Amino acid sequence: MNVLLAEANVPYEQLKEMDEINDQFRDADVVLVVGANDVVNPAARSSPGSPIYGMPILNADQAKNIVFMKRSMRPGFAGIDNDLMYDPKTIMFFGDAKDSLTKLVTAVKAA
Repeated sequence: MNVLLAEANVPYEQLKEMDEINDQFRDADVVLVVGANDVVNPAARSSPGSPIYGMPILNADQAKNIVFMKRSMRPGFAGIDNDLMYDPKTIMFFGDAKDSLTKLVTAVKAA
């Protein structure tokens, strides 16, 4: 994932390792998930029959609110639904990530 963030010009010194950040999600008011699917799927912890069971994931589901940005409800690389998309704390925000993030930042600045 760090490679993808580097390609998006996120400075390396701003990146966090999973074990550094995972415990902080439970204190977050909002988590913004951009396109990541399998790496935030709680089935990796809770569904022994899942193909991703046991895979390390980001604990995004532990935040108070989740905004999940995706192009569609299609499954990720593992080919399974992401339980996080159906969590009552999750709001789905569909569209192109760059366009959607630009709109979101503009709306937050205007508020």
